[in-house]
Amino acid sequence: MTSAEQPDGVTVVGSGTASATVDRVTISLAVEVVRAEPGDAWTVASGTATRLLAVLADDGVDARSVRTSDLTLGPRFDFNGNRQQLVGYQAGQRLTVVRDGLHGIERMLTDVARLGGEGVRIEGVSLTPGHPQDALTQARDAAFADATAKAEQLATLAGRRLGRVRWVDERPAGGGPRPMMAMRAVAAESMPAATGDAEVGVTITLFREFAD
Repeated sequence: MTSAEQPDGVTVVGSGTASATVDRVTISLAVEVVRAEPGDAWTVASGTATRLLAVLADDGVDARSVRTSDLTLGPRFDFNGNRQQLVGYQAGQRLTVVRDGLHGIERMLTDVARLGGEGVRIEGVSLTPGHPQDALTQARDAAFADATAKAEQLATLAGRRLGRVRWVDERPAGGGPRPMMAMRAVAAESMPAATGDAEVGVTITLFREFAD
């Protein structure tokens, strides 16, 4: 397309954000056990995983909300200088727990830490909005209004009048899960979990033709 054929107008980028209530938690748990023999490592890790699932069930976690994301058994090596030395066999698995609603999360994490057994780790906790659609709508409205205001200002500075919107492009911006600090399974007291709100962001790029 030649410069004479290109549409006469202005391209602007607008951004908008809105707060969404955090009401979904994703917890990453791990079981890792090292023993001299692979069968022993597997047996102990399996027992710990079974106990951990029972702890989660006692705290009201539905079985459909728990997923095994990794299951491993293999040699464990340490380095002594430049030499690799076999120290045993490591067995374990990783579990992902997803729950809607935050009631009882502190107690559940504490129970996992105190009762989960040998080799249990809490690797991470992410708090996110379970239903961010309303906040996305508000952020989108704000982003479009921001882009429109910029286009109007630029048209005024150029001594032109704005015409129709030729095209619009949307991109997500900001927001997303808020990671919480991971802790090892050694706590004896309840660990508080600060929720707050999550910020949902949208970026909109639009092209407005000039009307004159």
